[in-house]
Amino acid sequence: MSKISLQMYTMREHTGSEYDLALTVERLGKIGFKKLQYSIPEGIDAMAVKKIFDENGIENDSVFCPSLEIEKSIKKILFQCELFQTDYIRIDSIPASLASSPAGYKMYAHYLNEVSAELKKHEKKLLYHFHAFEFIRFGEKTGIEIFLSESDNEVIQIIPDTHWIHSGGKNICEFLEKYKDRYDYIHVKDFGIGSYREKLEARPIKFAPVGEGNLSWKPIIDLCKKNNVKSYAIEQDECYGRNAFDCVESSFRYLREAGL
Repeated sequence: MSKISLQMYTMREHTGSEYDLALTVERLGKIGFKKLQYSIPEGIDAMAVKKIFDENGIENDSVFCPSLEIEKSIKKILFQCELFQTDYIRIDSIPASLASSPAGYKMYAHYLNEVSAELKKHEKKLLYHFHAFEFIRFGEKTGIEIFLSESDNEVIQIIPDTHWIHSGGKNICEFLEKYKDRYDYIHVKDFGIGSYREKLEARPIKFAPVGEGNLSWKPIIDLCKKNNVKSYAIEQDECYGRNAFDCVESSFRYLREAGL
């Protein structure tokens, strides 16, 4: 089965209701997707989502829970993991109030270690998806490095994001190789440059379909293949007026042509 997935945040304007979700999943299936990453919102029943996915031959490769709600949501998390036959739970970012110091990152990591103990018993994995701000340096270490050194590597993984690694000033392949034992999934997102602005020093970055930006994809994909990445989830935070389906189809075709 194809390892190409899609983070459904990209399609958020097309999934406002159960009916819209069904139409969107059907259309994505016709593009060729067999896996998606969908966070079930309040008001939509997980069983209904499973039915929509099944009808289109698509898997939900992970479930979502806000990190501060894990402890009270264990039963719900385990139910959804069983329903979608996945061992992966995506979580949101570290609270902003904790992201300004090493102590905050350590506190957050230790919190996740504690509340994920029950999930660990069931051999589930928490997936932390970082952005660029976790690459702020505190002396010799960045926030994400502190987080990874303090968190339980048996239950807590990351979902590396190519755009944010590059935006954070790191070499993508070096980062992916260094932490190859801390991820099974990756977000593939291209790094583009926006239009010229008055200030010459400005760097107007933008999100781009995979293959349409400035990242060198072959070494990234080759490394991920070597490290047996299970899921390459396309994510494009903004499409800048362009049709989102066209953007994800462009990304999908590029990755398919790259051998995924």
